[in-house]
Amino acid sequence: MSESVAVRENNGTVQSKQYYARAISPPVDVFENADEVLFVADLPGVPGSAVDVRVENGTLTLEAKRSAEPEAAFARSFRIPPGIDVANISAEAKNGTVLVRLPKVAAVKPRKIAVQGA
Repeated sequence: MSESVAVRENNGTVQSKQYYARAISPPVDVFENADEVLFVADLPGVPGSAVDVRVENGTLTLEAKRSAEPEAAFARSFRIPPGIDVANISAEAKNGTVLVRLPKVAAVKPRKIAVQGA
C-alpha cells in the first residue's frame, strides 16, 4: 500500500513523493522441548479476542489487528513440523503475549527404556 504526498522543498518547489506503509510484523519466538513446540508472539496492545490462530494444510497462521485500521493488521504463517498432534494445538493470550502450544505425538517423544538384569 502506498500513498502520494505533496512535499514543499526548501527551495519552494513542490514535489510528489511516494511513501509506503510499513508492514507490522511482531516478533515470534519458537521453542522446542521433548513434549511440545511453543510459539510465543509479542502483541502488545492486542486483546486475545483480536487474534486468530488457525491450522490449514500443514501451516499455522497467526493473524491479529491492533485497531480497526487495515494497516494495523498482520499475518504470519509457519510450517508445522512433523510429529505434531494437530488436533490438540492450543493457544492463549496473556499480558500482550500469545502462546501457541503444538504438542508432539507420543511416537516422536523421547522415552527412557529400562535396562533389565541383575
